[in-house]
Amino acid sequence: MRLIILPSNDGTILKREAFMPSFRTAVIDRPTDTVRRLADFALTIDQILAIRDAAKAAADDASPLMPLNAPGTLAYIHGVDALRRQLLDGEWEIDRTLGVEAVINRRLAIRIAFQNVDQSCDAVFPPRPRSDKGSGAAKLCALPLFEHFGVILETDWERVPGSSLEDDDPDSVTTYFVMVGEDGSVELSSPVIDQKKYVGFRERIFVDRPDGEWAIGSPADEGPVDGFDVEVVFKEAS
Repeated sequence: MRLIILPSNDGTILKREAFMPSFRTAVIDRPTDTVRRLADFALTIDQILAIRDAAKAAADDASPLMPLNAPGTLAYIHGVDALRRQLLDGEWEIDRTLGVEAVINRRLAIRIAFQNVDQSCDAVFPPRPRSDKGSGAAKLCALPLFEHFGVILETDWERVPGSSLEDDDPDSVTTYFVMVGEDGSVELSSPVIDQKKYVGFRERIFVDRPDGEWAIGSPADEGPVDGFDVEVVFKEAS
């Protein structure tokens, strides 16, 4: 990581850590390449934009009388709804592994969830979730990626998560998120999660970013409540 100092319009100093890649992230940032890569998932740009638009519209509809986290929470709820409306087709199915609301395509071994982030489609500043990521998301995005640190493993089996995941086939499914920024930017990316944060990315597929400079977003306490996990506890029979 490195620290970048950004002077603001009112003369104050803003600080932000820039991402110094530790992982060999595959970045798809040209429109023609994005179209081709999304086609590998049987997806289109229009589908991703429809998910973004639904989430942004829901956030914009939040009343000033609602709690401070209402825009993010509404964006998450409607973002997940739009994700499923756009993708569910028989091959894509609803998935709730480890409490993470998503869709899954077992033929492609791809899971896709929704995430509110500060911004997307910036090669220097990667997306940061607007709420801490829970243990479920961390387990689904925890490939060790030893090969990126010069460690050669004897078998591919050593590179995949352990069998503790509550998934029918956990070792073969890669998790992506439709990441929607506060400015309307959106990308489809597969992060590595540790300590409740993104610590790297396997792949980032840039989809759309509005023109103009990125503006500093909302205060942290206005973030969505979408970083939680749902824990189901069964009551013992009396």
